[in-house]
Amino acid sequence: MGFWVGAWLHKGPDTGYDSSGKQAIIKHLCFGPVETQIWYKLKNGQYCCERNFIEGLQEGERFIDFISKSEMLELIENEISLCRKYGEAGSAALLQAEKEKINLSSF
Repeated sequence: MGFWVGAWLHKGPDTGYDSSGKQAIIKHLCFGPVETQIWYKLKNGQYCCERNFIEGLQEGERFIDFISKSEMLELIENEISLCRKYGEAGSAALLQAEKEKINLSSF
């Protein structure tokens, strides 16, 4: 599951939290140079964007920025639009479900 927009592979959300308490919601992977951008939610209700530079001028650098609930919802809506444009109905449905969970959360 996934689709390409330019040099970026867009992957669908994870269905649960990993061992560190993160659930990846939006995943973008670039292969030239190799870089990842992952937007995730934490079990405590916070939202983050993590950027990893695996190759290139910034090789080895990693940045984590906290974002607001409203920013996460806007990012999800934009990703749903891209999913629909590129025929990824399954990913769009998973993202819509995550959006609804976030809207219902008290965080």
